[in-house]
Amino acid sequence: MTDTNTETTTTTGTITETVTQTSTETSTETVTATPTPNGSVQLDEDGLPVCTDDMDEDSGCEDNETIEGSGPGFSLPEDVVLNITLQPVLKLVPISAPNLNYVGPLSSMADVPGERNIIEWVSLITSSTEPGKSVALTLHFRNESLLGEYIHMPFIMDPVTGKKVTYEPTVMRLSEGKEFGKRWEVHIYGGISQGSFTLYEVTGNGLVKLQEGKVTLRGSSASFSIENFSSIFPEKTYMSVEAVPMSSKLQTFNYPSKESFVIKAMEGRIDYYTSDFFGIDGEPVSIRAMSSDYDLTLEFYLTEDDWLPFTGFIDSSDDGTADWILEVREGNYELKDSSGSVFREGNVTVEDTQLGKKVSLRIENFYSLVPWRKFRFWMTNWIDRFPAKSNLWVDASEGMNIEKDVDRYLVVVVEDVFVKENGDYAEGEIQLSSWAYGMTWPDGKVYPINHSSLYTFGYPVGHWVEAEDNSRLLYHDEMATGSLGYAFINGYPLLAMPMDDAEKYKIIVLETAGWDRDEPGSYVTKTAGFLTDFAVGMATGEIGTVADYAYRGAVWMNWLATGQSGDELWGSVFNWLAGAEPDGIGDAVYVLHPNEADFTRGYRVTAESKDGNMRVTYVIYEVEVPRLLRYNNLKAELLSVEFTKDTEIGDDEYYYYARACAGFESLGETEGLHNVEVEVLVPSGYAYSYPVSSSEGPTFNRQPCSAQKIFHKHIGGDKLSLKPDLAMLERDDARIPFLYMEYSGWEEDAGKWGNDDDPMGSVGITIVFDDDYFDWDVTSGIPSKYWSLDFDVCGVSGGCSKVWFGLDVRSD
Repeated sequence: MTDTNTETTTTTGTITETVTQTSTETSTETVTATPTPNGSVQLDEDGLPVCTDDMDEDSGCEDNETIEGSGPGFSLPEDVVLNITLQPVLKLVPISAPNLNYVGPLSSMADVPGERNIIEWVSLITSSTEPGKSVALTLHFRNESLLGEYIHMPFIMDPVTGKKVTYEPTVMRLSEGKEFGKRWEVHIYGGISQGSFTLYEVTGNGLVKLQEGKVTLRGSSASFSIENFSSIFPEKTYMSVEAVPMSSKLQTFNYPSKESFVIKAMEGRIDYYTSDFFGIDGEPVSIRAMSSDYDLTLEFYLTEDDWLPFTGFIDSSDDGTADWILEVREGNYELKDSSGSVFREGNVTVEDTQLGKKVSLRIENFYSLVPWRKFRFWMTNWIDRFPAKSNLWVDASEGMNIEKDVDRYLVVVVEDVFVKENGDYAEGEIQLSSWAYGMTWPDGKVYPINHSSLYTFGYPVGHWVEAEDNSRLLYHDEMATGSLGYAFINGYPLLAMPMDDAEKYKIIVLETAGWDRDEPGSYVTKTAGFLTDFAVGMATGEIGTVADYAYRGAVWMNWLATGQSGDELWGSVFNWLAGAEPDGIGDAVYVLHPNEADFTRGYRVTAESKDGNMRVTYVIYEVEVPRLLRYNNLKAELLSVEFTKDTEIGDDEYYYYARACAGFESLGETEGLHNVEVEVLVPSGYAYSYPVSSSEGPTFNRQPCSAQKIFHKHIGGDKLSLKPDLAMLERDDARIPFLYMEYSGWEEDAGKWGNDDDPMGSVGITIVFDDDYFDWDVTSGIPSKYWSLDFDVCGVSGGCSKVWFGLDVRSD
């Protein structure tokens, strides 16, 4: 820490006094408590007091030197000329140096971070002898041209028509800050060298005039003085400006765009004020943060008494580690850096409220430590953590905003698929294909229809699901039916769209089709087939005004979804179908309205095919992905495979598939009907088959997650146990909405069509990377997770196997 010549002491009421300490050995034996008035203070071109022959240097002029600092005594910069009479007064300060005094005007200035394009700052100046009696306010624009546009004349005479053209004033709004409190307006007009203002009180009967005066224009600044300010306005007055331009080419704007300035005329202070409140249902802490130009005020509401004392952690470098540590006790706080050095300290007040015990503190000049005005925050009492499973992101760069430090996605999982009849006289060999896309259109119109990219996913990655009549086609764990905190979710992912994008669409269509693949079918071919009604109830008006347009302008989406538009689209969307031309066993569609439901706790819906033969359960989540997962490495592993029950006597011929997918990636754009380009998204990651031959023996064949066919051989054995320890997927950035892991085991047989192999069981699970899922340390902002799970699975033919998956998410 560096010693300076300026010391700041804070008294009750948060009145900051700035004093200047000189190094001279000379001291004054007697101090005049009531100095001789110096008349009107003369200001230089920077708006600072200038010494004249009859003024003492102790009056604050200091031979035309600038008085540096903030708060009372912080002089106004640049081109301010104020018509105000100021009487200096001696302020005695109880410290050892005898010549420590401040005499001069009380003044301060404030600006809005990130909002300096038109108005750069506002300021206030008042007399120190009679503070608040006469208050001068200044608006400083970015340049003189903008000043002329927004502080303009009330009217001009049109030289052609001779008519008077009037203009609306720029309005300064002042209030008590209460919903039904008093309000005032200052209407400001300009001119060539000076303008005028009128102060009104806003009443139920309209505007009541209270005062008029002149506006001084100089350079880029407009200044005016309100007399008897403290008699009209409350001790704390909230102020904002509605700037109205003279030219129709410029826009009216509000300054600040969020919240307001706060005027404390008796202290000569003006501050930018903004605040936000944040709480999580069921957690014992909530927080309100308030920012001014430089200071940060925090209010913690504690519903449990044992939360005080506590420690807050501030990550201002966006790396997940605490750059500043806030230790809060019953009566005081200390703000330390990571090495333990104290940079700020102050008082803490505690009071009981309806929201719980309120713990309040003010960190002065906080934004000199965090100048970008953004930081990550969490806190602990060394037993519990708040937030328990997340961090907070505090952004005071443009207003104040507190939110969870997450990226939000709308994630849809195909959790369960049930078929009544499998489409075959024996076991059906069923392939599932799912796709999703968003649609929107202008209110009250049927055209144009805008659409999202097309998300598509197929199950399983290789071969099929062998199913009897009345079969559940996906692995199902009764415990994994919707909890974001559970180890996994049944089924495979269909959609992972950022929430900001999802909310742009009026509907999101979810569709799943099942196909029987045991021999070439006649129901669907590559160039002709049935037209799926992709939006349930479209013809009956389920999606409103778009119904009439759907079969004309949007029919291309049906073509794309069903393959009716040709070989090239079929290959892009249904590359899960391993070359056969299957018979359909069902098509289940659900139309989701993303802006009409809350998905934060999970949302389960069921859709049936029109003939009732297939029922699909979709689980919909708003997944909150911790942003700091970007510092974690991810490893999805296939740890072990055991073939535990054979389908034949003696040795069998085994092989298996596995894959791990994280999020979606683009296959590129595909041309649809009327030359509409459609981006097709498929799962990102890798699929594997085992075994294939190599010079070192059996190994893996690796393909993309969306592989159509994966070549394999087989390995002989009886109830074989394998330890592949295969890293199916590794990433150095774990910030993904989901991880999908899949396994299917097989025993090879010869058959008429070459696809009579016996299934040894399959499993597909989805892990959503929601912040609730991870483990959170009290002293770190970076979450982590490690688990390994085993699954016992069997096929319809009686063969069984056991598979172990592993997941490791950590920063080292």
